[in-house]
Amino acid sequence: MALADYRLCDVCGRKVFYDANLNYDFEQCDENGEPKLDYLGDWAVICDECAKDYECVVTKKEPKP
Repeated sequence: MALADYRLCDVCGRKVFYDANLNYDFEQCDENGEPKLDYLGDWAVICDECAKDYECVVTKKEPKP
């Protein structure tokens, strides 16, 4: 399988899960040029090894001045 079909760890780049079956919208991209995913605002993914030393934290954004 192609490496591009996997969601990679944001820390080390290791394969985390196979994502080819997710519903990506390549017609509309986000501000970084990445394709949109149904109802997804943002995400972070870490593999089981990196999860021993790192964690994903959700925080409220500060209002823009």
